[in-house]
Amino acid sequence: MIRGRRLCMLILPVALFVIPACQPVQSKGETHATRVITDMTGRQVQIPGEVRRVVTAMYPIATQLMFLVSAQESLVGISDYDINDVMLRIYPPMKDIYRPARSNGGEISVEEIIKMKPDVVFCHMRNAREHTLKNLDIARVILRLENPEALMQGILLVGDIMNRTEQACKVVHYYRSKLDYIKRRTAGINPKKTVYFAGPAKLSTAGGDFFQNFVIEYAGGINVGREGRGGWCSISIEHLLAWNPDCIFIGNYGTASIESFTGDPRLRDISAVKKGDVYMSPYYIGSWDVPTPESVLGIMWLANILYPEAVAFDMAKEMNEFYTFCYGYTPKHDEIARVLGEK
Repeated sequence: MIRGRRLCMLILPVALFVIPACQPVQSKGETHATRVITDMTGRQVQIPGEVRRVVTAMYPIATQLMFLVSAQESLVGISDYDINDVMLRIYPPMKDIYRPARSNGGEISVEEIIKMKPDVVFCHMRNAREHTLKNLDIARVILRLENPEALMQGILLVGDIMNRTEQACKVVHYYRSKLDYIKRRTAGINPKKTVYFAGPAKLSTAGGDFFQNFVIEYAGGINVGREGRGGWCSISIEHLLAWNPDCIFIGNYGTASIESFTGDPRLRDISAVKKGDVYMSPYYIGSWDVPTPESVLGIMWLANILYPEAVAFDMAKEMNEFYTFCYGYTPKHDEIARVLGEK
């Protein structure tokens, strides 16, 4: 039996976040000064009619959503995790945006939050419960981005909050068109390819309630660890041998490597190892398998690997289109070649 490192007793069905068309999230009770939005937990939150100052330091993924709706100039508090060479090329002013100090436990103090004078603070469920945030008279908007549908819903919500609904809808339409193409092209394939995803470690995989499970499913594959729950699940070599996956997919942020699978004599008879179908997730702003905007590229890339006879994305072209459209930045040829492992 697979043991999860965290116990998750309730799994929200994906259908809760299905977007049948590009419908902007509707604000309620709008006035000249304030309006009310509904966040991704169903909470009604009063926000200014025009949001000018946004803090994403508690949930760095929200920083990326701000870029997607072209609202990055309103960022006044970000995380150290938001700063890397790629983001500084995309948006050089990132280096000057305030990054609040954190305690040894990683929390941001009340004083730091007040110092940033935010109109809105974007949070994840785990930090939304913190007592320090509850006591502040500042709009807290909770994002839940557990799957690609929820990610698109989050884009629409951020677009609504920032009065950038039109741009948010364009981005969601772009996402939907790519995902629908994969769905059409792989619908008739039977049997589907099976995939083992290695996360922080070689024997740590994504359960059926984790984002990487949906990356695999949207690419047309079957996650061999889908029965697991609670996020990252610890497994054994025996699990891998019994599953015998067609493909092994590795997150680009842990200790697992391609060689840790291909060089392990215990795994030499696994189909993925025998055929050389062991791959490291591409990485640009971040790894393409996590719940960030880049995950749509990860889904496209994985679909190409699983079903090259049915799916035909030119990933160099797709990278160029994605970053140009979503971030206003066109990657150089050598950047694209490095990410895709091309010479």
